[in-house]
Amino acid sequence: MLSKGLRDEEKKKIDDAFIALLDIEFVPNLWENEQRNKLNEKLQAMLNITLDAIENMTSEALLEKLKAADFEFQHYEQFGDLMLRAIPLEREEKESLLATHTAAVYETAQKESKTFSFGLIQKINNAKALI
Repeated sequence: MLSKGLRDEEKKKIDDAFIALLDIEFVPNLWENEQRNKLNEKLQAMLNITLDAIENMTSEALLEKLKAADFEFQHYEQFGDLMLRAIPLEREEKESLLATHTAAVYETAQKESKTFSFGLIQKINNAKALI
């Protein structure tokens, strides 16, 4: 467990990384050539994981990886938002798997927040619709 100062520093680093990641405009024509690589680089730096690795792991393993990174509920939600934006640009056979992972991440965000959020329920339903 991290001390309060280190935890705040780590939280700020994760927040900044998600702001940068969520600011990327995902454009289908640029996805494979540029944006997917950029996303992989940022995920590698932040979590030591790539989109390909996410596609090849179980939802439980992904959640353990996020938990090990000391994610708070808003980080789970931001990570889910990022994955939800990437799903339509992935290969068709991977879309369902990523949607399953995204729904699990949103459900964890809902549990971690300890409050009911209609916004998160809507995001969970959006992810499950893609499964």
